[in-house]
Amino acid sequence: MPAYRVGVVGYGMIGSVVSYLLARDGHAVSLLERAPVVSAVGAGIILQPSGQQVLEHLGILERVTSHSAPLHELHAVHADGRTLIRNKYGDYEPGMCSYGTHRGVLFEAAKSLVESQPVDVHLGTDIVRRSVENGKVWLIGADEKRFGPFDFVVCGDGSRSVLRTALGSRWWHHPYRHGAIWAIAPSTTVQGKLLQVVDRNRRLCGVLPLGDGLTTLYWGASVGEYDKIRHRGIDPLKREIVAFCPETAGLLEFVYDMDQLIFTTYRAVWMARRFDRHSIFLGDSSHAMSPHLGQGINIALLDAWILAECVRQTRSPLEAFRRWHQRQEGYLRYYAAVTAFLSPFFQSDVTFLGWGRDVVLPWLPYLPFVKEQMLMTMAGLKGGFLKGRRQL
Repeated sequence: MPAYRVGVVGYGMIGSVVSYLLARDGHAVSLLERAPVVSAVGAGIILQPSGQQVLEHLGILERVTSHSAPLHELHAVHADGRTLIRNKYGDYEPGMCSYGTHRGVLFEAAKSLVESQPVDVHLGTDIVRRSVENGKVWLIGADEKRFGPFDFVVCGDGSRSVLRTALGSRWWHHPYRHGAIWAIAPSTTVQGKLLQVVDRNRRLCGVLPLGDGLTTLYWGASVGEYDKIRHRGIDPLKREIVAFCPETAGLLEFVYDMDQLIFTTYRAVWMARRFDRHSIFLGDSSHAMSPHLGQGINIALLDAWILAECVRQTRSPLEAFRRWHQRQEGYLRYYAAVTAFLSPFFQSDVTFLGWGRDVVLPWLPYLPFVKEQMLMTMAGLKGGFLKGRRQL
């Protein structure tokens, strides 16, 4: 295996895991991040069995799960308490579970991997374009500072990536009209499951245990109504949430100001071509999805792990990128399609979709094959449209 000089853009999960793996394999890695200080951004995530496999190979699974909350099921109920659906991981494989994890716990574990290797880290570096000269890649910052030359570049700079146009590839993005208001606070009211409370597809509340006595609350809101919610103030919002989902009462006692809440919007991104001879795009920069299936961080981990494997097994960056495409593309297409299909049934302005979901969804688990496919998909293990369980 030849040794490469690699530029990695973005110090998130993609950037940290790819940088660690490539540096561990003997490549010279430069990691470039626009933020002057790196830290986790966002609320809690679900670490699915697919992502757990990657963390186990990285040697940090126990470190992460020891500060996480095991989730044995997804339990969605109507506002009146009737069950909409109850999917249990153990019904697919005994002992299987996911974990509710604070992003900070996962990020700090990944950051420690980067710090264990001779990775050249550049913070406060806003990369805005690339230049290919004599077969080598230079990355150029907003201040025109040049970094390189690199044999290839890994772009993991998120769904709002400014580097996508560098490939000359067509890419599509769709901003969702709905997002969520998030809060993290002490609470142990809900344990062992992700609880979602729904009112058709008009209102959505989620309670996700995170471990260490913390819980994430998310409350669905459209982009257009968020300013009105802020203007009303925190107390009316708290009363509305507690009336809709009483399990949030203890958590919301710790929330006393709107500035404690984070409003997150979603977007779908899809690149027609994710790589050329010199660069490859991974994670949200090439295939962002809404969080309704809870797969984003897990797919990012798989992207990074598989790319490092492909680089190890091939003799050129382009060959590695092609092999990565062969292994991941069907998987990505499946999860992107399922996520895009399901999202409007849980958050949208099309009322009849919520009605149809309430009629059809409760019956699907009674069909054994359908139930197996649902659970495999939920666990992040479905290999593609016509494929069964994938192996790492």
